[in-house]
Amino acid sequence: MMTVKVFDTHVRTKAGRYLHFDVLIAGNDTEKAKAHARQYLMDKGLQDEDIAQSECRFCHVEPGNPVVAQAISEKGYYIIELQGCQED
Repeated sequence: MMTVKVFDTHVRTKAGRYLHFDVLIAGNDTEKAKAHARQYLMDKGLQDEDIAQSECRFCHVEPGNPVVAQAISEKGYYIIELQGCQED
């Protein structure tokens, strides 16, 4: 079973929106996790200039289930949306 590293990510947009999500990757590379977080935000329509504050830091290691393992092998990462990530 694959072991994944979880990076706890908090983002506040300039418009006041708060997003909290986890970035799961295979390695312990903070810069790679930050790059994946930026890609996820761009996919949501948020560019760097929309971000007022962000933090992406290593949180813990956990076993990756088959869905997570497949996403990581295909895209390099998996996102767990926690707060504010769903469009209203």
